[in-house]
Amino acid sequence: MKLPLHALLALGLTAAASSCTGGGDARPNVLLVTLDTTRPDFFGSWGAAGDLTPNLDRLAAEGTRFAMAVSASAVTPVSHASILTGRVPYEHGLRVLAARSGFTLPRDVPTLATTLKAKGYATAAYHSAFPVSRVYGFERGFDVYEDLSNVALESKQGARVGWDVTQGQRRSDQTSDMVLDFLAKTQEPFFLWIHYWDPHDMTLVPDKSFLSGPRAVKSPEGTLAYWREMYGLELSFVDHEFGRVLDALRADGRLDRTLVAVIADHGEGLDDGMARHDWGAHRILYQEQVHVPLIVRVPGAPQGVVVDQLVRSIDVLPTLLDYLDVAPEGEVQGRSLRPLMEGRPDEPRIAYADQINLFDDNAGMVDHRPKADLLHMAMDERYKLIYRPSYPEQSELYDYRADPGEQRDLFDDPAHHADRVRLLEDLARRAPWVLQPFPPGGDAEMSAEARAALEKLGYAGGESAEGQHWSWLCPEHWLAAEHEKPGPCPECGRPCVPRRLLPETAPEDEPPR
Repeated sequence: MKLPLHALLALGLTAAASSCTGGGDARPNVLLVTLDTTRPDFFGSWGAAGDLTPNLDRLAAEGTRFAMAVSASAVTPVSHASILTGRVPYEHGLRVLAARSGFTLPRDVPTLATTLKAKGYATAAYHSAFPVSRVYGFERGFDVYEDLSNVALESKQGARVGWDVTQGQRRSDQTSDMVLDFLAKTQEPFFLWIHYWDPHDMTLVPDKSFLSGPRAVKSPEGTLAYWREMYGLELSFVDHEFGRVLDALRADGRLDRTLVAVIADHGEGLDDGMARHDWGAHRILYQEQVHVPLIVRVPGAPQGVVVDQLVRSIDVLPTLLDYLDVAPEGEVQGRSLRPLMEGRPDEPRIAYADQINLFDDNAGMVDHRPKADLLHMAMDERYKLIYRPSYPEQSELYDYRADPGEQRDLFDDPAHHADRVRLLEDLARRAPWVLQPFPPGGDAEMSAEARAALEKLGYAGGESAEGQHWSWLCPEHWLAAEHEKPGPCPECGRPCVPRRLLPETAPEDEPPR
């Protein structure tokens, strides 16, 4: 009997692991690497010049590179929660970076760590910045959780005096040093999560020995060109330091009994983001912010595979568990990428992302970019909708395959009315809305010190808006069928999307719905 390809791959992976471990526990290890604030167009394997990422490019050549992977958020903890759970933000419940609640992953939501810990894996995490610390509830299921949650400074009298930004993050060489120490001591099978932060900002930069010769920065300091060059070099430094980890795994044969997934939490606008959308950072949902690199290497699986089909960060967890023959705990919205990796057909996906900036106490950018207060994205194989509940008439629709820079807005184009309605209906059926500020008591209150740490890392503080009022719009009939109470369209029965009534239009005496 001829076995199908996926069965042969499973047998090959198990046999390889068994031969390398002397017939002991044959289960493969799992290595998850998350790259903060990293765009794929700086990788050589995505077509970039300059050979900035040779180790990651080699990994891609040994596995599968997903050319169009999309994040569920453009802010670090929210995006990581989706990677770790296989769930979209409105299902896992971590919605913001800082608020009275809504910033912590609920304890009843399973993660990759809790699942593999229950299966007998040794679990460890080594992190490079505060926004993935245990403050956000990510530590569950880990035997070792090396984060940066306890870096408050104290005066001689013992009073807290705030945070040192250099202690709120660490360079990737320090993180890799800890990882290598863990690998030298740990038993198999293990689940290891590594988080690298360097491209996020230039507070900590590689040493002069790295930033020399052909890597010397040529643009004047403080310019957008300088920031772009330094961004690329910081990513190159991450690649170099992660290369040390890969070399160690290759040297003792463990890489060939380890599943590896590398993904970014989100991207960054940089200078071309400024030119296209007047925004050089993240927290919004254009391609510069949500298109992320994704590489998966599975021993025994086909090598050098490139998948152009739209995939999502929430697909990482079910993919890894699929290759381990472990069922996800509870319901996940992600789907295994294994069929695509093995050359089999798979149903198209719709990607969802959001930014709840209005109710995030650290989203000070809303003060000067008010139309980014609430953003919800639905994206299929060709079109991408960014819905703005506070400014629905200024929502956007792009044919991102034909217009990757998202310069031609099709939202009001009659030729694309059906595309607009289809994606608005998708959002309406999901009902992912946050209609009021997060109340106190749902999570532990975020401390003033934690808020200060975020501000030191570049997250400018903001204020949550109180007393919200809403009406509801039909995706098809739009303003013609606007109604006050949530529910289906009175004319056609379609599910509706919310419209936030701004202060000048909201009823004065009506209580919030």
